[in-house]
Amino acid sequence: MNTEYLIKVIDFWNLSVKRNDFYPRELISKIDTRSKEVVDIVGPRRSGKSTLLKLIIRNILQSKDFLYINFEDPFFIQNREAQVIEALLDTYTEYFEKNLRFVFFDEIQNIENWENSIRKLRDGTNYKIFLSGSSSKLFSRELSSLLTGRHLSYELLPLNFREYLVFQDLEISDKKTFVLHKTAIEKEFKQYLKTGGFPEIAITKNEELLKQYYHDILDRDIIRRHEIRQKDILEEMASFLISNSAKLYSIASLKKTWNISYDLASAYLEYFKEAFLFYELPQFSWSLKSQSKTLKKIYALDTGLANTVSFRFSHDLGGMLENCVFLHLKQMYDEVYYFKTRNHREVDFLVKSGQKVSNLIQVCADMTDDKTKVREVRALSEAMEELELQESTILTASEHDEIKSEGKTIRVMPVYEWVFGF
Repeated sequence: MNTEYLIKVIDFWNLSVKRNDFYPRELISKIDTRSKEVVDIVGPRRSGKSTLLKLIIRNILQSKDFLYINFEDPFFIQNREAQVIEALLDTYTEYFEKNLRFVFFDEIQNIENWENSIRKLRDGTNYKIFLSGSSSKLFSRELSSLLTGRHLSYELLPLNFREYLVFQDLEISDKKTFVLHKTAIEKEFKQYLKTGGFPEIAITKNEELLKQYYHDILDRDIIRRHEIRQKDILEEMASFLISNSAKLYSIASLKKTWNISYDLASAYLEYFKEAFLFYELPQFSWSLKSQSKTLKKIYALDTGLANTVSFRFSHDLGGMLENCVFLHLKQMYDEVYYFKTRNHREVDFLVKSGQKVSNLIQVCADMTDDKTKVREVRALSEAMEELELQESTILTASEHDEIKSEGKTIRVMPVYEWVFGF
């Protein structure tokens, strides 16, 4: 392998860590940088994984003894064999720094049979290893088996609304700051729902890029990776599911709509989830067996991406709000579900903490219609009674209220305020 090229590649990517200033990401505070375990960061394309790795190097480790390589560099198109990993390390320690401590491999899935090389490094060296990739299945399956569970996995989504505001130079740290900037926050939230949380879009406002992101996920992360033959069906199914984000779905209905086998419909859905295009939300039940039999709801990776793909979704404010709340809850809690009462009334979100249900949340764009208000309050009241909760929440586009009923309280507030937890 050409040593001169390796030196140039190493120099380019290590210097890239120093070239720009980066906006902070909330996930960085949760990452264990001190343990010996391999750290893997997974998430969709363009969600900021590369930036997060660079933030760890600059803000957390503050070390010069690191190797950072992004395997989407054109050099690796023709140099994808696993041996390139060892060659990079040998070149670095010979020509850059002998006492290498930290190794950062970005988009590692572009290297063939990378798993064995990482295991060799994990078991045979003292390097602290950080990996990133754009496939959830790739990391959860391969790393768990090859490293015998010895890795720490973190998922990076596009910006939540708090992070988005920082990208707009609006950092809201307390209630006072929120009140003073409330008008600007509400305006920015409308923009956030429209264009979503991909970092580059938050900075440039270039909505055309969202179309490219969507097609890259379909083409590079699904169609090419899984050698899909029926591309039209897969693309139509993706568009259909985005248009029906925040709704129930079944594999049987997908099978029927496209006249394909159950196994193929199921496989396509797994590919979508593996590439982070969609997330599922199960119905809550104390019985895992019962829970596994119920229909799931589906949510899009990003409201901006969904708006770009689906004209229908872009005109559904309630659906956009619900999708936004789901993504926020997913980053905050390990266990989130939807709930159905004994009378089959649906509550959008149930949060479980440990062995207890800690919160119920209903999302409704507009509560001014009396019938709508009665419907939403009735569902929450029944759920609170069944689950023995005293409080719950209705999240809206802009309304505030507090509803008291039989000693129970339902707080009504805008999503853009709720995300701060004041």
